[in-house]
Amino acid sequence: MAIDPDFFAQQCVRMGLFCGTNPHYMLAVAKLRSGIADTNEGDQIGPFRLTQAQWIANSKESDLGFDFEPDDINLWTNQCSVFALMASRAFATFVTANNRNPSAKELYVAQFPAAASATLSTDLQQAITSTQGLVNPAIDEVCDEDPPSLTIDNPNQASAAVGAVRTSGPPVPAGRESIAVKIVTAFANAGLGTAQQAAGLANAIAESQLKPNAHAGGGEDSWGLFQLNRHGGLGTGHDPAELSNPDRNIALILAAAMRVSAFTRATTLEQAVSAFVAKVERPADVPGQTAKRLGIAQRLV
Repeated sequence: MAIDPDFFAQQCVRMGLFCGTNPHYMLAVAKLRSGIADTNEGDQIGPFRLTQAQWIANSKESDLGFDFEPDDINLWTNQCSVFALMASRAFATFVTANNRNPSAKELYVAQFPAAASATLSTDLQQAITSTQGLVNPAIDEVCDEDPPSLTIDNPNQASAAVGAVRTSGPPVPAGRESIAVKIVTAFANAGLGTAQQAAGLANAIAESQLKPNAHAGGGEDSWGLFQLNRHGGLGTGHDPAELSNPDRNIALILAAAMRVSAFTRATTLEQAVSAFVAKVERPADVPGQTAKRLGIAQRLV
């Protein structure tokens, strides 16, 4: 059964940004594997041609609220969710092993090792080119403000670099290096560059000293790495246990940041920090906190 490509692209944008996976990569993979069709090929099911083994291994993730059953593999909207998570996990594994981001081709082979072939670069390039026109209209439909460019041009070119932002040594608190890597990698996965990665990490350092269980009470009820306030802030509707989970806290702040074009399109560290403080974190003393967090960010690059 054919799938409306515009609706499919919109779902890829929603779930890609939610899980930290490039939506254009998702579209290209579905195009390459099935032609974006809700059909099966042997034991490979749906637009992403997932097997039940792949589905079961990636269908449950409490941090993201994923709790899919085996039969849910047959709904293509659910496949977008699970594949976005699969790709995000494969991306993180590649970065840990290689200390750099993968290209689209490298990520695809990491997910589907048996797909490696002499024609894969050409085949993936064709899939990327044929789906490129779906990306921006889907972003316009789904997002309040445009994120940075998410289109892929070359399947052999790696995405925005991880590693330009320091994740160890002052001002990163000792013993919190793994949290710093987690934040920088999540921002890079979303297609954000060095300025945005450093701004995000600097804000988390200022807010919580990278302590996942940090809590501020008094006139607020703020939790976690980015101190998400349950009283009218980004923590509204989320319980303390959820906000204390570093992956979930990062996902919530990143989703908010991706809606702020002044942040996603920033070309300097100063622009990125200023936009993040004023439009995402929104502390009481915006000028003072902007200056403080810029100082932290400058020590990270």
